[in-house]
Order: sequence, then C-alpha cells, then structure tokens
Amino acid sequence: MMKRFSALLLSLMFSQVSFAQYIEEIGSLETVYEARARSVLNTILRPTDYTLVVAIEMDRDEKKLKEFHDEMDVQYLPGMPLMGDAPTLGKATNKLHEMKSKTDISVVLSRNVNPETEKIIKELLTSKLHLDATAGDSVTVKRIELPADPPKAEPKPDILPELTWKMWTLIVIMSLLALSGLMFWAWRRGRAQDPRKELKENHEYKHTEKDQDGEEKPEEIVAAATEPAAAAVVEPQFNMDAVKQHILAIAAQYPQLASRAVTEFTLNESAGDASLLMEFLGWDTSKRVFTDVPAMAWARLGKAVKEREGNTTKSESETAVRNVYKAILAAYVEHEMSSDETNPFSFVLKMREEERQQILDKETPANIAVLCLHSPAEVTAGIVGSLDAEKRVKVLAEISRVEKLPHNVVQAVISSFNQKLTEMRMRPEPKVEGASVLAKVIRGMSPEEEMDLLALFANDNPEELERLRRVILTFDDLKLVPSDILSEVLNSYEVDSLYAALFKTHSAFYNRILATLPERKAMIVERDLTDMVAIPQRKKTAEVRRDICQQVEKVMYSRSLRVGDLVDGTVRAVRSV
Repeated sequence: MMKRFSALLLSLMFSQVSFAQYIEEIGSLETVYEARARSVLNTILRPTDYTLVVAIEMDRDEKKLKEFHDEMDVQYLPGMPLMGDAPTLGKATNKLHEMKSKTDISVVLSRNVNPETEKIIKELLTSKLHLDATAGDSVTVKRIELPADPPKAEPKPDILPELTWKMWTLIVIMSLLALSGLMFWAWRRGRAQDPRKELKENHEYKHTEKDQDGEEKPEEIVAAATEPAAAAVVEPQFNMDAVKQHILAIAAQYPQLASRAVTEFTLNESAGDASLLMEFLGWDTSKRVFTDVPAMAWARLGKAVKEREGNTTKSESETAVRNVYKAILAAYVEHEMSSDETNPFSFVLKMREEERQQILDKETPANIAVLCLHSPAEVTAGIVGSLDAEKRVKVLAEISRVEKLPHNVVQAVISSFNQKLTEMRMRPEPKVEGASVLAKVIRGMSPEEEMDLLALFANDNPEELERLRRVILTFDDLKLVPSDILSEVLNSYEVDSLYAALFKTHSAFYNRILATLPERKAMIVERDLTDMVAIPQRKKTAEVRRDICQQVEKVMYSRSLRVGDLVDGTVRAVRSV
C-alpha cells in the first residue's frame, strides 16, 4: 500500500514538472508568432491603433520535447557559435512548431480604425502566420477605446482675468482721452461754422491800427459790387458733367462747327486749354467727334501736352474746359442765330465781336437794353460784360424798367443800329489799344524785366501804369482781389515761394495776402518775413509774382471778371472784420 502511494506521489510530481516545461515552450512559440503578427500589422496600422494577444496550445509529446531539448543542447556545446536566442534557433524552433496543435490570435483595434480594415487584417495574419482554420486556428478582431486614444474632453470656457488696478488706471486714462478728443472735435466744428470769426481770432497778423498808420484805410467792402451789374456778370458754377454732355451733343449735331471752333481756339487762343479739354473728354473720344480739326492744330495740341510742367490742378482743368466750352458755345449760338430770321436784331448778333463792340460803344444804354432783350442769355452776358462799369449799370437799370416794348420803339432801335453800322463800314475806325499792346510786350519780357519796368512806371509814369493796371494784374493790386480767388490760387504755392514773393513788402500788404492762407502756413510765412531768415534770389521773386498774377487772371476770367473791374472798384476784396 505504501509503495502505491509513493508511486502515485512521484507520478504527480513528475507530471507537474513536465507541465511547467510545456508552459515555458508555449511562451517561446507565442513570442515568435506575436513578433511576426506585429510586423504584418505595423504595415497598415499605427502601433497605437491596436494591441495583440497570441494563445497557442501544444501536444504533450515527450519524445518531441526531448528532441527539442537535444537540439538546444547541441547549440550550446563548447566551441559552437551562439546563433541567438532559443526561440529564433532554426531546428529547435521547428520542433516547437511540430508540437503546436492550435493557435488563437486576438487583435484589439481602436474605435477610430476603419471597419473595412478588419477583413484585411484577418487575411494578412492568416497568410503570414500560415494558420489553418480546419486545425482550429482562428483570428478574432475586437474594438475598444485604447489608452492611446482617450476621449476628447470638452474645452473649458476661458475665464476672463480679473481687472487689476493697473488695468483700471488704463481704462480711466483712455476714457478721458476719448472724451477730450470728442470735445475738441465739437469745438472745431462749432468754429468752422463761422470762418471769419476763426480767421480773426487765430491770425494775430490781421490788420491793426499800427499797420495802417500813414495809409489810407480800405473801405468795408463786399465780394461783389453794390451795383446789380456785377451780380449779372458773374457766372454760376458750371456742372462739368453737363458741360461734357453738351459739348458732345454739339459735336455730334454739328461736327464741322465744333471742329472749327476748337481749331480757332487752339491756333489763336490757347493750345494748352484745348489740350486739357481733350483730356477731359478723352483723346479717343476727341479724335472721333472733332473729325475736321487739321493736322496743324493737332500738332499744337501735342506740343502743349509735351511742354506742360507738373500736374494740372482741378481748378486749372475746369477753367480750361470752360474757356474752350465758351468758344464752342459761341459758335453754336451764332450758327443758331443765323437761321433765326424772326429776330429783328439778327444782323447785329451775326457780327463779329470786335465790330459789334464798336457799335455798342456809341449806342445809348436804352438801345443796348432793347438789343439784350432780343438776345439769348449767353450773348446778353457777353454784351453786358464787355461794357464799362458805368454804362453797364445804366443798361441793367434800363432792362429792369422795361414793362412793354412797342413796335415803333424796336424799329427805332433797329434804325439806329443800321445807321451806325453803315457809318462804321463807310468810315472804319480801326481800334488799337496801346495799353493792351504794352501789356503783351511786358508779358513777353523776363519776369525780372517786368518787375523793373512796373517799378519804373510807378515812379516816372503813373498815368501809363494806371492804364496798364486795367489790362493786366500787377502784384501790388493783389490786395484788391477777392479773398476766395486769392485763397484758391495761393494755397497751391509752397512756403518758400510765398516768402520770396512777399519779401520786403509792407506789413499791411502781406497781412492782407496771408489772411487768405491756412493758419499754420500763414504763421510760418509771417515769421519768416519778420525774421528775414534768408534773402531770396531776385529772379525767383519776380517769377513767383508773375505766376501768381497770371493764375489770378485765369480764375477771374473763368468768372467773367475783368482786371479793370478791380481797379474801378466794381468788384472788391473782402476784408475780415
């Protein structure tokens, strides 16, 4: 009995040792299969997208196990090279594969892996590991949330930082700055509503009693003459778009008439103004509508564009367009009046302006008023503008008093005009204005020569200077020019140019000029004139003075104002009070 118990105990102990040995060999074989499976999965998945478990069952064959151990012992005999770890040894590993009876491979995938990948994983593992489903081998795919892919936590809302005392200080300072800026803007806006008040308070160089000692104080004057004549002559502001459309309409209806008017203006008046009109309409459009302009006129236009210096201001461009438009409009009105046989004064309106002016100089204001009542508004403005100040007032007064016009009165005026026309043609009196000829000669000189000649006239021949002042604007007469015209012209000049022009002029004179400038620019020029920081070149002084006078003349011409009107006092400058 005792022997049986001992044999049973020995057999149990031997079986436990043998079972432990099989577990070790199973682990070695599972390591081999796991390495191969991972090499396959790493080609299509990231290591963090899956995990792998391999379970293998082996036949407990003592004979094959002994052969495996013998092969292992052979590998570790003295003098034999060590080929590597036991699971990777060739013949020994084959013995283990012969003992394998079943293989279970479990692949655990992350939830974010495409479901279509499962089928591919099974096929690749079955092929690579030589699994046999009939022998019980299997590949199982499962899905869970792997630790490498934690669930996305919702972002917590940002918490605004607590306002520190520094932040509160900054907020208070910025609020005060904004409030002060708003108050300054409101103050400037209120001052802008009364520009005369602002000009008086901000400009310390305005006329003072000290500046005007020993001089005749200028009168309190207004922008236009107190007589109704000046109001009738001053033209309203042009609508440039309407002017453009009217020019194109005239050119489309009467192409030859428009081309002739542009040609005459280009050759006789100003090619520069005509070139600005072409740019205003567009050169392609101008070539298309002014088809009869000769090559000589186009050559003059091209030369004017080539010789133009600097950029043209908007005011200069508008003035040039108005001048050419007036020439085209005059030709158009004359053409229309030529076919108007119902107008009893058509023979007068068809006359050239020089001939008509000779007749008007000898006619009474009442007869001229009757002619104006039968003339278009554009022609009437030209007739009234060509008269001297005294006669102009009388003509306008006659027009305002007309209530009815009997037929015999009209016939008497027509007879008067016919008689004077006959006398003029029988005894022509060519009119030559010496002052106009002298003015052209002076403007043909250099600026320095012009300045010297005007100074010579002022000292030795004041009567000749007085006649000349009614033809061209002299620099000393700028004090008579309305402030809005002076401001428009002088604002385009730099400080150094204004300083050169006003150098060594009387304080009362340059205060009148500086009053039309922006405050800061005026203060800089006044400071330079007071300190006499530098002596400008005489040539520059003369050039700037002439250029200022010519620019003022252009602006006055665009507003139908004559230089003689300033000298006669018909149009006066505005003096700030």
